[in-house]
Amino acid sequence: MKKTGFALIVFSFLLSSCSHKQASTKAERLAWQNLTLTNAYETVGSRNPKWDAPARKAVAEFARAREGADDPESGVGLAGEFAQEACNAGCDDPLIRYLYCRFSPDHSSKPLEYWQDQFRKAAQGMESSGYSPLLKFYANDRAANELWQSRNKDLWQEIVQFRRAAMGDLTIALQDKTLPIEDVSAACDALIDTISANDTEMTDAYKQIEGPLFKNWPDSAAAYFIKGKFYYRFAWIARGGGYADKVTPEAWKDFKEKLAVAETAYRKAWSLNPHDVRIPNQMIEMAVSQEKPRPEMELWFQRAMQLDTNNYDACLAKLRYLKPEWYGSRDEMLAFGRECVATNWGGRVPFTLVEAHRACAASLPRQEARAYWHQPDVWADVQSAYEKFFQMNPDDKRNRYYYARYAFICGQAQAFNAQVKLIRDNDGTVDTAFFGGDESFNKMVGLANGGVTNN
Repeated sequence: MKKTGFALIVFSFLLSSCSHKQASTKAERLAWQNLTLTNAYETVGSRNPKWDAPARKAVAEFARAREGADDPESGVGLAGEFAQEACNAGCDDPLIRYLYCRFSPDHSSKPLEYWQDQFRKAAQGMESSGYSPLLKFYANDRAANELWQSRNKDLWQEIVQFRRAAMGDLTIALQDKTLPIEDVSAACDALIDTISANDTEMTDAYKQIEGPLFKNWPDSAAAYFIKGKFYYRFAWIARGGGYADKVTPEAWKDFKEKLAVAETAYRKAWSLNPHDVRIPNQMIEMAVSQEKPRPEMELWFQRAMQLDTNNYDACLAKLRYLKPEWYGSRDEMLAFGRECVATNWGGRVPFTLVEAHRACAASLPRQEARAYWHQPDVWADVQSAYEKFFQMNPDDKRNRYYYARYAFICGQAQAFNAQVKLIRDNDGTVDTAFFGGDESFNKMVGLANGGVTNN
């Protein structure tokens, strides 16, 4: 056999084996990122000595951040800074413009309309460029989301065009079986987040991606997980959002049939990869929708927490199951919330107790809800949750803002003042926008200094 023929066989085998893999190595992801980012800028990018240096640094930082992150666009602050430097030097490359739009430190200093126009130009430039379909997908997807922020009906047609372009780009991207499975999952998640409220787009999107998804990754947990997410949404589309007594028998039948498809897909994904924490998280949600007995929900909850002891999403899903309108009670919610504070679970898990109280208050008329927060046992729970969180995360300043707000809501002037003191910057400033602006914050401070809050 000729060496070239043998090499082709080996290459074909390696490609086919990708469909069986449940995860890519860092080296594989970095190689793919370099091919589609660093090398692409050199071959299809708009290069110029005026901006090449910061542009290359932006692309390199973006590739590095994407190589091993669950969220492929996390940890990209430096990419945004270098992209901004390149754009300030006149760079007109669409990829660099996109990185500037997504991650520039300039965001807070410019109005929404400016960024909408910048995202629009970046997406249009990417679509006509030689960059990879996956990058084009993200540019179109983000442009659609940015335009949707203003809720301007006059922009809806343009938003739909960007969404449709994103669907098409993702379908093309999935033709490449060397695409790391993590990037497949992240892109599909991003698309679902964008179009989940639009029944027609959800249906059209799945019709487009199902073929290449299962052709190139037929034995991957990710493919079945993505199918499960789509069918879970299809089930709720079929049911509708009304009260149970308003759902027709036909809608109930369709709801249950589509949930069954979703459950089969999730269980298949779990059999292929029992290390993917997203699967048990979603199965807790399935237990709510399918009216599963509590032991079934608890089984998936235990699996979720064994995989990740900081799994706040799993805790919120279980809390939903325990709501009185589903299968639990107020007492069961609060007991679970207190368990989340008492255990060694970390991350945001202690806040489950705060969310339990939020759910209780939300079920009451407005005046009763205000009185609810002033109960001593409610404040004791809120305080215990935040103090436990800060024992493990003492430098998390943003959550101190929430702590201050809850102290105010609970009528705890002294605790509010203590937290305000901790959130002030060295120059004494506070992000008053969090509290509704300068006027609102100053009023809160005035009330607290008078010893009264939220009366």
